[in-house]
Amino acid sequence: MPATVLTGIVTKAGAMAKTVTMTVKKVKTHPKLLKTYMRHKKYLVHDENSELQIGERIRAQACRPLSARKRFTLLERVGYNHMPTKHDEHGTIADELRRRKADAAMPAEQKERLQIEKRVKDELHSRS
Repeated sequence: MPATVLTGIVTKAGAMAKTVTMTVKKVKTHPKLLKTYMRHKKYLVHDENSELQIGERIRAQACRPLSARKRFTLLERVGYNHMPTKHDEHGTIADELRRRKADAAMPAEQKERLQIEKRVKDELHSRS
């Protein structure tokens, strides 16, 4: 029987020596309601060179127990998830994505009011 291989995203790195935390997302269907829902589970993965960063998508293979909770080793790096880590002058890109999501859910009247307030603020700032 082949070893279990899981694909997930690194959610914690650098806190433990040669270890990262990987979160695996599973989509399940309720047996009666037939509604899909998500479940997440965290696994500790052995990273020999401590080279993984938060947000990377990886594949991990089951192995013998390496510690009390660590049962997987790094198999390969699949790529990067869309978890932004870059900083700009306004904060992180994640903050910008949160703002966009909030703007999309905001009523039109409130958006218009905020735009007017921003224009007034910019005008006052440019005059002084």
